[in-house]
Amino acid sequence: MKSVKTGATAKWIVAVIAGFVVIGILFGVYLWSRWPYRGREVLPALAQAFSSTIQVGSYQRFYFPHPGFVAHNVILRLHGSTNIPPLAAVDTLTATGSYVDFIFGPHHLHALDVQGLHVQIPSSGTSENGTQFLSGPSSPSAAIVDEITADQSVLEVNTGQGKPPLRFFIHTLTLKDVSASKSMSYKVAFTNPVPPGELTAEGFLGPLKRNDLGNTPLSGKSRLTGADLGVFRGIAGKLQGDASFHGSLSRVEIQGSTDVPDFRVGQGQPEYLATRFHAYVNGMLGSVSLQNVQATAGHTKIDVSGEIDRQQGWRFAFAVAGGRVQDLMGMFAHDGAPVTGAATLHAEAFVPPQHEHFLKALQISGAFALSGLHFTQAQTQQTINGFSQRASGTGPKKKEANAAAEAPIVASELKAQNVTLRNGVAQFTNLAFAIPGADADGLGNFNLLNKRVDVTGTLRMDTDLSHATTGVKSILLKPVDPLFKKKDQGTVAPVHLSGTYDHPIVGLELPGDKNTRK
Repeated sequence: MKSVKTGATAKWIVAVIAGFVVIGILFGVYLWSRWPYRGREVLPALAQAFSSTIQVGSYQRFYFPHPGFVAHNVILRLHGSTNIPPLAAVDTLTATGSYVDFIFGPHHLHALDVQGLHVQIPSSGTSENGTQFLSGPSSPSAAIVDEITADQSVLEVNTGQGKPPLRFFIHTLTLKDVSASKSMSYKVAFTNPVPPGELTAEGFLGPLKRNDLGNTPLSGKSRLTGADLGVFRGIAGKLQGDASFHGSLSRVEIQGSTDVPDFRVGQGQPEYLATRFHAYVNGMLGSVSLQNVQATAGHTKIDVSGEIDRQQGWRFAFAVAGGRVQDLMGMFAHDGAPVTGAATLHAEAFVPPQHEHFLKALQISGAFALSGLHFTQAQTQQTINGFSQRASGTGPKKKEANAAAEAPIVASELKAQNVTLRNGVAQFTNLAFAIPGADADGLGNFNLLNKRVDVTGTLRMDTDLSHATTGVKSILLKPVDPLFKKKDQGTVAPVHLSGTYDHPIVGLELPGDKNTRK
């Protein structure tokens, strides 16, 4: 009787074990047929997402402690084209899942880690980067990835025109909650190529609009540090800034501020330059619309608006109302601004897309008015004071040792109704200079590269030419006074301004005088 029970128990145990074995086999077959964490499930989804064919050097699965696979030498080719560089190349791609997700979320990946990522974006405007760029099936993938990391990656944007691509060296990149049907968060830190500096950004992207990529939502905040403006030859300084943005890829609204503590032009003195800006960026075309930029140089405010286009160049307008001359001129002069006073100006500027030297490429058309000018060098200001006194007919007729120092301090005015800048040289027409007792108008040029000035014009004074000088010069000029004397106008004489920005030379433009022009 006992042996019968033992035999029945043994059969029952065998049946149970056999049942578990069958269930295990069936479950194994189910796992094999529906196993989501393998290359032939995940890799085609990547190819679909990026409208590319995919090549894999090798891969292997792993099951413990988590299910997943590792793929090596992964290459994505945009639309399968072999005529252009691969869209992306990956050294190692590791996909990690979860057994819990296998039951409740078969299309759910816990993590996707990308090592050695190199992305190459075709040139804007080419057929490879046209309306079909990243276009694929209208039905989005059901895959969800909790987190994608791609640290130490490189993004290249080909600019065309035979020039090297822009290279973004990505230090860290993290995407979370990646899905085709909802917004994902991102956090990135990379080296910006132009101007070179470090940029960090975080925010939200998506859901991806496959049939209208430019309408994909984007928002976040960013910070740029250590951007070296010296890459634009002719200017220098280290820029840093913060911005917040929202909108879509084709129209991102940006608000922020920048600071350049040591901005300068050429060999000029460093000047603190700060801006607050409101702009719109078209990320699909690489263009920027500057709606309202308020820059501050020292105590002077500059209003700027315009367009920045990678293909068409920079076009912008700027204006100063009630600014200070020293704030604007100081950044141009090695020894600081030679004059102080009030400044008003307005101009339009253009910078072509391809240039090697900023000042040579910069093109400006505008006008300015400087008033209440005083020269920072005491000797120069004393010379102006003395000349004004003599030109008014109130100065001493004889040369006296302290006459210039004791003359009343006067302010000068300088205006130009038409200024153009080309190839680093500013051309002036309708240039007007005035001090009490005398005024002059003329035309000429000023070279921003070597600081040389060359202006000719007409000088008008209240008194005779000989009275505007002292000593021997006054005696020598008496015979020519009638040549420049105009009825009811005082003296009218041709003059020439030469020399440099720091050391100007003013002289009469007398007929046959070889020393008046060089």
